[in-house]
Amino acid sequence: MSDDPNQFPPAGPPPAAPPPGSLPPPPGAVPPPGSLPPPPGVAPPGGFAPPPGPFVPPAQPYVASSTSMGGQQNGLAIASLVTGIVTVVLAFCCWPLGAISGIAALVTGYLGLRKAAEMGDVGKPMAIAGIVMGAIGVALAVIFGLLIGVSVLGGAGSSLN
Repeated sequence: MSDDPNQFPPAGPPPAAPPPGSLPPPPGAVPPPGSLPPPPGVAPPGGFAPPPGPFVPPAQPYVASSTSMGGQQNGLAIASLVTGIVTVVLAFCCWPLGAISGIAALVTGYLGLRKAAEMGDVGKPMAIAGIVMGAIGVALAVIFGLLIGVSVLGGAGSSLN
C-alpha cells in the first residue's frame, strides 16, 4: 500500500452489526477512519469529488405530431381557411378584391370538404371555417360595394341640381 493520504483505504470486510439495543450514531457523526467510504456528494480526503454517476436520459422523449411524420393533410381545406381570413380583411379595405377572394374561399372550401370526406374527415373543420369566412367576406364586400355605389350615385345626383 502506498503512503499517499489522498487514496481511500483498501476495501475490507464490512463492519460488524451494532450490538442489539445500541443507538445509531447521531446525524453528522464521523465514522472512524477506514470504516466506511464517504457518502455520495461529499468530497473524499484530498478535496477531489467522486466521478459523476452514469447519464440518465429524459423520462419522456419528444414525439413529433402525425402531420410532421408524414401524416395526411388536406391542402384545399388549408387554402380555404387562409383565403377566407384574407377575404374578411379585404372586404373592409378593398371590397372588389374581397369579393373575388371570397369566391375563391367558397370554391376551395367546397372542394376541401369533398376531399375531407375521402380522407376520413381530415381538414373538415378548416374547410367549413373557410366556407363560412368566405361567405361572410362576400356578403361584406357586396354590402360595402352597394353602400359605396349608393353614396357615389346619391352624391352625383344632388350636385346636378
